[in-house]
Amino acid sequence: MRQPDGKRSGISWDCLKNPWVIILGMASGIMTGLFNKDMALKAAPLGDAYLSFLSMCVIPIMITAVITSFGRLFRAREVSFLLRRIIVVFLLGLLITSFVGIFAAVAGKPGRLEHQSQDRLGKVLMQYERDNSGENDGEKDSFGLDEFLKMIIPANIFNALYEGKNLQILFFSIILGLTLGILPSEKAGYLLDITEVIFKAFEKIIVLAMYVLPLGLFCMLAGQIAQAGVEILKAMTKFVVIIHVTGLALVLLGSAVISRAAGKPFLQTFRDLREPLIIAFGTCSSYAAMPSVFSKLRDNFGLNQNLIKLVVPLSIVICRFSMVVVFTIGAVFMAQLYDMQAGFSQYFFILLVSVLAAVAGAGAPGVVALSMIAIVLTPLGLPAGAAIVLLLAVNAIIDPMLTIINIHLTCAATILIARERQGTRRTPVAGSM
Repeated sequence: MRQPDGKRSGISWDCLKNPWVIILGMASGIMTGLFNKDMALKAAPLGDAYLSFLSMCVIPIMITAVITSFGRLFRAREVSFLLRRIIVVFLLGLLITSFVGIFAAVAGKPGRLEHQSQDRLGKVLMQYERDNSGENDGEKDSFGLDEFLKMIIPANIFNALYEGKNLQILFFSIILGLTLGILPSEKAGYLLDITEVIFKAFEKIIVLAMYVLPLGLFCMLAGQIAQAGVEILKAMTKFVVIIHVTGLALVLLGSAVISRAAGKPFLQTFRDLREPLIIAFGTCSSYAAMPSVFSKLRDNFGLNQNLIKLVVPLSIVICRFSMVVVFTIGAVFMAQLYDMQAGFSQYFFILLVSVLAAVAGAGAPGVVALSMIAIVLTPLGLPAGAAIVLLLAVNAIIDPMLTIINIHLTCAATILIARERQGTRRTPVAGSM
């Protein structure tokens, strides 16, 4: 008799997906990175390969999820209602995140440093100025509508796929999904069925890859910890702590929203979402955690699968809560570091423009997304280049928490949108199509 998945010859492989085994792998990776750097650096390529494997599956999952969900929802004439709700929830979420970030930075004063820390940062910034003496920190100031449209609309979708331009890939998927939803032909429905089958196939691949997650996280975290610069981390300790405190506050706020919207106990929301949160922390990739988000929102919260596949990719690509946190705290940090006397108007500017900068950097890789902080800092007369250097120096330490913020607030936004959809339309959201 054929044994169920996860069991062969009396061995239960499902134990590898146990949260405690995953946490043990993460803890072992951190300890190895701290105390055995040679071994950590040798293990790092395996971690990179595992993350590359997950990333290989993410683009097909995102494309098929968006095409299928847009096509089916448009055929059901629910898209216009959902898009209005999505815009409202996303915008409020970004503004609240921006406010929390500014409040935490003003209260925590990460830029008010001791002399020893100031000296360390001064050396880093002086070295940067010497290496980039011919460059203009304000080069990003020319970012305008034409550059933004180029970031969204692909001239060649195959180039966008090759270069991993997620915002352009998302735009293409939305257009194709909407078109298939409009076409009355039955063949359009068959094509939507095919995209859904492809989605399920790659989702199954991700499920199987989760059995190797403890080893993958061990290798990734060992390499990240071993490569982190200790001296600059000491100088940026307050900044790192405030990022994590802000992240914790936002996660608690998100859980309160989930608890109220889903009618679940507060602590149960963490148990129901622990797998995607652990994946987010270990891989530092919102995209790698996306398939797990799909399954947990569907299985543990009973949300409609088409709604999940529409809202989650939109949030991960466009609604960059983590970048809002980085830009707000980073802007206040630089203002304090350079003794700029900021008032209400400056803070209000940071609040709004940080949201715009985060959206402008949607879908961009880490370094490019961080460079969008120039949109916030340049009008304030603060050096964007120096800020980018400092942010990159601590990126490996703050990235796990930033990814958790992205994933958890994405889940909160999706559940809130689903609840409003159910309450307004009286349309059942449980189950999947």
